Amino acid sequence: MAQEEKKFFKRMDWLSFLSLGFFLVLFGTIWIATPNLNEEVNAFFKPENWRLENVTGNIVFPVPKQNYPRLYTAVMQFCLIFGAFHIVILALRFILHEPLNKMGGTLSGIVFWLCAGFLLNMLVNISINWFTFLAGLIISLGLSIIVAGIVRLFKKV
Repeated sequence: MAQEEKKFFKRMDWLSFLSLGFFLVLFGTIWIATPNLNEEVNAFFKPENWRLENVTGNIVFPVPKQNYPRLYTAVMQFCLIFGAFHIVILALRFILHEPLNKMGGTLSGIVFWLCAGFLLNMLVNISINWFTFLAGLIISLGLSIIVAGIVRLFKKV
């Protein structure tokens, strides 16, 4: 039994648990620190605050009727801080000589969260519209998958 317990603790990814804990603390902190965020989130998700917009031909997508800068700013702050925290986690993974597999996942997280924060910053400043934001999120998701795949390729070499 002691041998099984040692294997269990050896397989545990403590940095992932640390990341989850930071995620929850950061979420709660931003939720509490942002005034009227609860009302802003409720307004954002109300069906009457959305309209269908024709993209091309018969394709329509929902678009918010108005801008929600307080909500977008709160989510942007979350993404940028969580992305920066992933940089710290990546440094710890290097120091602890963790497998490339885990480093690739962390690097993928850095790419996604920082790209999402950048896109939200542009959305807050009305530099891009809703569709450009959604397209950018899809691209950043694909980019993070590619980055993780490239790191995993180094494991094979």
